[in-house]
Amino acid sequence: MLPATLLTASRQHRHKNDSHSETAYRILKEKIVTLEFPPATLLNEASLRAELNLGRTPIREALQRLAYEKLVIILPRRGTIVADLNITDIQKIFEIRVELEVYAARLAAERANSEQIADMEALFASADDIIQRGDHHQLINLDHQAHRLLAQAAHNEFLEETLEQLYTHILRLWYVSLHKVSRLSEAIEEHRHIIAAVKAGDGERAAQIMRAHITGFQRGIAAFL
Repeated sequence: MLPATLLTASRQHRHKNDSHSETAYRILKEKIVTLEFPPATLLNEASLRAELNLGRTPIREALQRLAYEKLVIILPRRGTIVADLNITDIQKIFEIRVELEVYAARLAAERANSEQIADMEALFASADDIIQRGDHHQLINLDHQAHRLLAQAAHNEFLEETLEQLYTHILRLWYVSLHKVSRLSEAIEEHRHIIAAVKAGDGERAAQIMRAHITGFQRGIAAFL
């Protein structure tokens, strides 16, 4: 049976045939997002091969993917550096993301099935305990998973993949401002309201809350930067 879409086919091929490259990509992406590799860090390919115990080809393929996602910059004959967090680029990302996230919320209210709604509700079952503990890293993970599940519930693979790439840059901002922007608990509460609107099939309400959610975070980051 043929895959449903070209994007599905591409994903299947990548996971099946490029396991080492995929491993390198995921590890390096995590290190960049969580600032283990801070912005403007020069990445030494030989050191990465030794650290990850992987060959030259998987590392280079992973770096090419990260360059495509604008997380690293490959400089011919000079090496690879982690992309800086440029305020102009951040503004452009927000301009795109707010519209696409709002659209995804509206589509999810129309298309989400009962299992997807249950998954979104279950995600926040322990959120209050996490907020009480002040576990910022876990709260960031909750926010990320909530956006991912909502995008999946929109049932548009192209929208889902685009939002995931955009959110990666937002994750870097979360980690940069982790102890300066105290809006994580508010973000979690907004997600609960979005899920309730999706469950009720109220696309306009879901879209309205999502827009406030994104712009609220943007204002907090702008004040920090």
